[in-house]
Amino acid sequence: MPQDTDCLFVGIDAHQDTLSIAVLPLGGERPEPARRVANDPTKIRRLVRKLQERGSVHAAYEAGCTGFVLWRQLTQLGVDCVVAAPSRIPVVPGERRKTDRLDAERLAFFLRGGQLTPVRPPTPELEALRTLTRSRDAARKDVVAAKHHVSKFLLHRGVIWRGGVLWSQAHRTWLRGVELDDPDDRVMLELKLRRLASRESELQELDELIEERAQRDDIANQVRALKAFRGVQTLIATNVVAELGDPRRFPSHASVAAYVGLVPSEHSSGSKVRRGGITRTGSRHLRRLLVEAGQHYRRPYPESKSLRLRREQAPPTASELARRVEHRLVRKYRRLSAAKHTNLAKVAIARELVGHLWQALRETS
Repeated sequence: MPQDTDCLFVGIDAHQDTLSIAVLPLGGERPEPARRVANDPTKIRRLVRKLQERGSVHAAYEAGCTGFVLWRQLTQLGVDCVVAAPSRIPVVPGERRKTDRLDAERLAFFLRGGQLTPVRPPTPELEALRTLTRSRDAARKDVVAAKHHVSKFLLHRGVIWRGGVLWSQAHRTWLRGVELDDPDDRVMLELKLRRLASRESELQELDELIEERAQRDDIANQVRALKAFRGVQTLIATNVVAELGDPRRFPSHASVAAYVGLVPSEHSSGSKVRRGGITRTGSRHLRRLLVEAGQHYRRPYPESKSLRLRREQAPPTASELARRVEHRLVRKYRRLSAAKHTNLAKVAIARELVGHLWQALRETS
């Protein structure tokens, strides 16, 4: 905690249009009367200058939909700002009230007591990369939903495809030839098919943007290093770079796996140790991609031409690490799947794989 006797602890409850601000002096028992200011750079700058005339300013607000714009503004003004992780903010027992003023006051108290867990704000470039990769995952979900709308609509009308794999080229040709009796049904089917085509076009465009983004100098070497691993192509590699950010902020393999939510939950007391399913914290779509990548270690596939080329283009240390990891994970997958459900084996492989990907990132950063 800062030792400056004139320092001020400022709790901010941030919204799109307004900021509720509570100021708590270092030795104060209660915060000063809360004030509400417009969420405007000029008004924020004016308020911060007034507070800095009284002493050093330490501020905190909760991470949320407002992003990190406020953090960057306050940091540029010389404020020591903390963006608090919402899931780690303490809960006051017995408190049944929640207002903007009370939220700001609690943040000020918790900040002074050192009870807030900060998140690491990304750089603007990294934040833009995360937006790109997460938008791609949202587009993928839209495609899946559009496909379901088409297939379930036809199912309700008793029109069922029985010619093999859904959404194959043959299935799509069959869809274009489906004739429904009712004219309204024909219009609805055409609308749903056009919506699907639009969603698939958007997904393809995002894939092309990610391929182009992965070739830029700031992340190209890291992406090449990750693509040396079996099951990791440009999409997964770019997601790993975007979600992990600076790999040096993680001290170990276990901390990376915990950040992604691939470690077991635990509820132990005394001599009883109870572990449950994985915590599922962090990025959901990155966790899904890691599990998909882990399925490539089910058996010892021969090194394909594309994989050999990727390893030749990767840094030598990453290529050597990827080859060692491949043999280890194949053996581990075989051992675990023989004794446990295959889904548990996939998650265990993904948990170890993300640690090795982090190691490759750290060595190329």
